Amino acid sequence: MSPEEDFGTSLENAERWMRMILERLQASDNVQGPKAALENRLKETEEILAEEPEGRLRLDTVLVKAESLLQDSSDDKKQEIHTALKHIKTMWEDTQVNMVHCHSRIEWVLLHWSEYLKAREDYFFWLLNIKRKLDFDLESQLGLKEKKLQLSHHTILLTNILNQAALLERLVQELGSLFAKTKDETLNEEAEQKLKAEHEALEIKAKKKVRVLEAIVQEHQQYTDNREKFQSWLHSMKEKYNDCNVHKDNKDHVEGLLRELRELNDTVSSKEGELDNLQAQAKTVINNTSPMGAERIARDLEELRRDWDNLRLKCQQDQGPLELGLRSMLDYRSRAEQLEREVTELQDRLQSLDLQPLDETDLETAWHKCLMARSSILAEEPRVEELQLKLKELCRFSQNEELLSVKVLNAIREYKRVKGKIVKKCSQLAVRLRCSSQELLQEFQQWRSSTRNLLHLSLDTKDGMLISTYLQHIENHLARSNQLEVQLDRFQGLEGVLCSIYGKEQTATLESELRDAVQQREFLTDSLFQRRRELQVNDQDPTDHKLLLKKFEDWLKTEDLKLTNILTAKSPRSSRERKSRKQGLKVLHSHVPHGQKIFEALISAEFSSMNEEEKQLEDLRYRWILYKTKLREAGQLLLQGQNEVNEFRKQTSGGICHYLSRACCAALPLQLLLLLLLLLAFLLPLIEEQDSCSVVNNFARSFYLTLRYQGPPPT
Repeated sequence: MSPEEDFGTSLENAERWMRMILERLQASDNVQGPKAALENRLKETEEILAEEPEGRLRLDTVLVKAESLLQDSSDDKKQEIHTALKHIKTMWEDTQVNMVHCHSRIEWVLLHWSEYLKAREDYFFWLLNIKRKLDFDLESQLGLKEKKLQLSHHTILLTNILNQAALLERLVQELGSLFAKTKDETLNEEAEQKLKAEHEALEIKAKKKVRVLEAIVQEHQQYTDNREKFQSWLHSMKEKYNDCNVHKDNKDHVEGLLRELRELNDTVSSKEGELDNLQAQAKTVINNTSPMGAERIARDLEELRRDWDNLRLKCQQDQGPLELGLRSMLDYRSRAEQLEREVTELQDRLQSLDLQPLDETDLETAWHKCLMARSSILAEEPRVEELQLKLKELCRFSQNEELLSVKVLNAIREYKRVKGKIVKKCSQLAVRLRCSSQELLQEFQQWRSSTRNLLHLSLDTKDGMLISTYLQHIENHLARSNQLEVQLDRFQGLEGVLCSIYGKEQTATLESELRDAVQQREFLTDSLFQRRRELQVNDQDPTDHKLLLKKFEDWLKTEDLKLTNILTAKSPRSSRERKSRKQGLKVLHSHVPHGQKIFEALISAEFSSMNEEEKQLEDLRYRWILYKTKLREAGQLLLQGQNEVNEFRKQTSGGICHYLSRACCAALPLQLLLLLLLLLAFLLPLIEEQDSCSVVNNFARSFYLTLRYQGPPPT
């Protein structure tokens, strides 16, 4: 056989072997189906990978045959041989890549599947453990402390269940991901729903137990608090009774002791309902308590009721002797006490009726307060006369009423003083209201007259008056109009007050005058506003606006030039240069509010026939926005550069030379560019087919999150 035939035969054998391998790979390149099928395909790809040396041997044979043939071939023949070699090498590289990718793809899915099954097994182990703990019925506890511990234990179980929700969610996500890849029916949506349903059922059961235990603890805690509160109250009542018992033989304190015993007895007796409620609470608590704990609750409550009964019985028994000794005294003293109480009530009433300083700026409220006070003080006059009669009758039986007599006389004098004060204040307010209404109408008439005179001046001459002076007069009249409006509104709201002072006829006349004044004031005020607008339009000067435009334009040019000088300067190398650049930008930032004020003044100015100025203002608006944007971006860029320098200093040691530091800073833009290209390379595979064998094991997919796999990707 000639060398040329020998080369052709080896080339044909190599190509036939590679096509056979590709056909086998194509038959195995599939991740769908059950786990056993994927494992069989993985074994097939492993066998294919094991045949790689044979393929390399066939390729080497072709290369050796080609080398010997090239020595004696013509140039055209050599070109043909080189083309065949290039084709067989490319085919071999494609075969190798497909072998590795196909094997890695199946291996990666199986690894994902195995890790999911492991995590699912751990989850079900945890689930069974929690189920066993929750399956036990709740046991009755001895006391509140034990019930709180039981609640704490079940709360921890519930928290554990809630915390496992995140793991369950990841399991469901991984289940969906595996189903999307493998289409295996054991991983379908029904399996997801089963996982969620079991977890939700466990969570509901735990929450139910926690709610039951919370109610039990709250119920027992409320009972304990109420019992301790009642016990503390009972102890304080015992101390009060002991204090009364110490002074029971003192005749000077018989009345006070009897009163205290009655109050104590009433207080103790009023607590019977509370004690009954406490017993009812105890029955409910006992139902959720162990037998020993229930016996303790019943014993404590029985002792508490016994102490309460003993105290109530003692209070009732001690009242009898004291009541016999007081019965003879009370008949005489009752009327004196009644009189003293009435005097005290009258004094309290007079103190409340005593007219306090009034806010006379609100005439209506002040007048109504005076009328109410006068009506109330006159209503007390029969009571004062009755007190005088009772005092005379009481003095017939005893002359030892000097202190009470002084109190009654003082109360009568206080009544007369308060009555005189109220009547006097009512008269003063009536006079003031009459005077105020007349003064207001006179003041309005003066303003109306002067306003009409001002409006009658000619717009052409102003009687020789300057426009600015005329405008100032208008402003003064408008300010006066506002004051009159407030006062007129106030008097219009005093209809009831004026009627009580003047009577219906005079009040109607005054109200008519007030309404006329209000209407005339509104008409004249509108005329003043119209005259002011006419004068302001005729008095505008466009020169000021042009000067303001020029001023802002010059200022903006100066600031923009400063910013340009900072940005076009060489990159700062030393910390002093960076600090100087930062300070310059800070100064420019501080000037922005000043420029904004000038610009807002330009925007708010209103002028007619200023097309040129409007175009100039629009141009300045654009330049102003552009300048602020450049200034803001310059500050952000400076901050970013400073952060990069600081990070670089942290990563480099102090022994690196200054030249290397400068080289790293100069290479920073190139590094950023390379990082951007790397990011693009990372994102490009995401747009290709999801299940392509050529992209499953690329750099981007190596970041895919798995459950437990800690090593590098299989490729």
